[in-house]
Amino acid sequence: MQREHELDNFDMEAAFLEREWVIVIDTPVGGVDTVLEALGRELPLVQGPYDNCMYVREQGYTRFRALEGSHAGVEGTIQKTPACQIVISIPPQQELLRKAFDVIFSVHVNEEPTIRVEEVWGSRSRFLDDKDNPNRYWNRTDSDQLHGEPIK
Repeated sequence: MQREHELDNFDMEAAFLEREWVIVIDTPVGGVDTVLEALGRELPLVQGPYDNCMYVREQGYTRFRALEGSHAGVEGTIQKTPACQIVISIPPQQELLRKAFDVIFSVHVNEEPTIRVEEVWGSRSRFLDDKDNPNRYWNRTDSDQLHGEPIK
């Protein structure tokens, strides 16, 4: 049973807060696209009127040493691999979390994926009538760059 928290549905003029679980997945660079595609295909990953919402932190690396019982066996050396973190959020529902883990474990390149789950409160816009706001991407000269590009 979920306990009440003072941030549940905390209301502000422009937004309100909503409880969610944030999942952070450490992934070698070579495995990022496969995980992103599977997560986007298998989970709703909705934020307001958008879906397939994910964030990728780049330019990191992981370190590890394979021990007895690993697929690699005892290697004796510490490995350093370029890596990213994939960040997603889901509603706080155990079945959805179970599905996320199933998806991640089915496509991740590591036999021991590093996955962290945190309870947080994310903002949700009230979509104020500010379509003429000069700061919104659609009103800027660099709107194409800010809005991004289609994934092929």
